[in-house]
Amino acid sequence: MRCLGVLGVAAYYHSAYRIRGWGRLPLKRGPTLLVINHQHDIESAVIVATLSVTGLAWRYPIYTVSSRRMWEPDFMAQRIPWIRPLVRGLNFGLLFSWMGMQPIENELHSKPLLSMAHFLFQLSGDVLLSSVFRERVLQALPSGITMLSDLLKPANSAAAEAIVTLSDLREPYRSQALRATREQLEADSNNFEALVRAGATLFLAPEGFYSTDGKMQRMRGLLPRLAPLARIWLGGISYDPFLGKRLSMLYRVAAADETTPLHIQLKRLRPVTVSALLAVRLHDRSGSFTEDEAFDAVEAQLRELPPPLFVEPELRKQPQRLVHAALQRMTALGMLRSFEDRYELTGRRMHPAFSRTPDMIAYQANFHQETLEGARYGAGKEPSACSA
Repeated sequence: MRCLGVLGVAAYYHSAYRIRGWGRLPLKRGPTLLVINHQHDIESAVIVATLSVTGLAWRYPIYTVSSRRMWEPDFMAQRIPWIRPLVRGLNFGLLFSWMGMQPIENELHSKPLLSMAHFLFQLSGDVLLSSVFRERVLQALPSGITMLSDLLKPANSAAAEAIVTLSDLREPYRSQALRATREQLEADSNNFEALVRAGATLFLAPEGFYSTDGKMQRMRGLLPRLAPLARIWLGGISYDPFLGKRLSMLYRVAAADETTPLHIQLKRLRPVTVSALLAVRLHDRSGSFTEDEAFDAVEAQLRELPPPLFVEPELRKQPQRLVHAALQRMTALGMLRSFEDRYELTGRRMHPAFSRTPDMIAYQANFHQETLEGARYGAGKEPSACSA
């Protein structure tokens, strides 16, 4: 079942997204952690499925520390809008479990209303929303939604996407939710420690929740607890959101060394993309520009990149073609407007694949600055700490 799940998920993601990777885990390995930088929900499924296909998944499975959101109704519908009509209300948790994914709560104090409702429904059964949530939450809901079970209905999924916090809960539900979350988190942590001690390979995103501004968050959670038990490998991940209709994900896998902080190694490992270089040129700049000016800015940045960095091969070989394609895509997304032979930024900054990121240009600019920061570590430009 694991093999069928892995093959099915790998086939889906490689058709729905543009996935490119370099490096892989050794075939035979003892207790292993594969640590990544976290930017999107698809990363665990993509990397685990892809590496499993090339690494005999049926003999050497890769387990993942995955968000409990993946075991809730409407997870796929919310994350992949174009298939929403087909999967609304469906729970794909069993499929993820077949692949070796293991759930953990990574949103301790806030989460989507649908997730909170699902959690409370399991904890307390179906109750009136007015007895559970404070007025702020109730006022934002359409009329006719009165019970927890109403929020779980596919027809109300749009209203249930709002983010709520523990402070939005009335007592005794707030205390019950906090206590149950802590107990579940400890049980999950014990499960992962047992897996590693038994020799498993564990996929881990120690930032907890994916970045919404392009900057790495503090590495925490299970990492300090599990790191002494295993050999650490790294997966440095980048996205190329301004290139092509399919979201492009790139990753590199390499063994960690013991002399450099893990967050620094991850920053310098991830591939450099045309989206990141264009974003650096466009962020906080006004006025129109030509395609040639954009290309010159990208080419100048490529020449100045520190040696440890890895440039996406197509960008290295055909920078002008990729700059042209990225500008066309940004125009189609509404981030740029074109007139005559010039481009100009609009007020639109959101990308449909990153719904919690208000400014994707700033995101990519921040991301690239941290990539440079990782490459320059040890050369007189020390970065801020992200490690626990």
